[in-house]
Amino acid sequence: MAEGRWQYLVRRSEPALQAARLRAAQTDGGDFLAWLALGVALLGILLGEFGGGYHAGFVVLNAELTRYLPDWFWATVTRFGDERVLLALSLLLARYRPEVFWALLLAALLGVLYSRGLKLWLNAARPPAVLGSDALHLVGEAYRRYSFPSGHTLTAFVFVGVLCRFLPSWRIRTVLLIAAALVGLSRVAVGVHWPQDVLAGAFGGLLAAWIGAGWSRRWSAGLRPRVHLVLLVLPVFAALHLFVDDGGYAVANWLVWPLAFATLTQAWKDYWPSGRRAG
Repeated sequence: MAEGRWQYLVRRSEPALQAARLRAAQTDGGDFLAWLALGVALLGILLGEFGGGYHAGFVVLNAELTRYLPDWFWATVTRFGDERVLLALSLLLARYRPEVFWALLLAALLGVLYSRGLKLWLNAARPPAVLGSDALHLVGEAYRRYSFPSGHTLTAFVFVGVLCRFLPSWRIRTVLLIAAALVGLSRVAVGVHWPQDVLAGAFGGLLAAWIGAGWSRRWSAGLRPRVHLVLLVLPVFAALHLFVDDGGYAVANWLVWPLAFATLTQAWKDYWPSGRRAG
C-alpha cells in the first residue's frame, strides 16, 4: 500500500540528515569568526574615538563609492543583505547540506535578536534625517529611523559567516567575506546607514554566525526529518515574498526574481519528486 506523501518525505530525508549530524559533529569550532568580530569591534571603537564620532566617514565614503559605480550596481548589491534573498538561497543547501541550513537558521535567529533589539532601544537617526539632500547621494527610499546597527550588513555576515564555518578553503572564505563587506559598503553608498552602523552589523553577524554554528553542533533538533521539513516553510515563503515586495530597490529585480524562481524550482525538485512514491 502506498504511503502518504508526508511520510515518504520524512523517510526520504532521514539518510541525508543522519549524514549531516555526523558532518556537523566533525567540523571545527570556527573560532576565527569570533576573532574577526573582535577586530571589527575594535575598528568601530577606533573610528568613533579618533575619526569624528558616530557619523564619521559617511560623507566621504558615500561620495566616493557612488562616484565610480552606478546606482543600479549598489542597489543590486544591497539586495543581498535582504534576509529574504539569503533565506531563499538557503534552499539550495537545505537538501544536500542540511547541517549548514540548520546552522543558518539558528544564527539568523540570534542576529534578529541583536539587530532588532538595538534598533528599537537606540532608534538612531539615519543619514537622510540628519543631512540635507545636497550632502548625500541617496538611492531608493529615504529611511530616517532605526539606523544602528545595519540589518542588511548583519544578514550578509550571518550568511557568509556560517558558510565560512563549514568551508575549509581560506581562499573561498576570503572571497565570501569580501562579498559581505561589499554589501555593508552598499548601505553607505545608497545613503541609509553610517559606517558605524555597518561595522556594528558586521560584528553582530559574525558573532551570531559563530555562536549559531556552534549551537547547531550541540543541538540537532533541526536535523530531525519532521522538524527539517517544517523549517523549509520559512525560506519558501521568503522566496515567494520577493515577487511582491522589492524592498525599495526594484532596479535589482532583474537578478532577484530569477534567483528566487531558481531556488523554488530546486527545492521542488529536491523535496517533491513527481511520480516517486514508495509502495
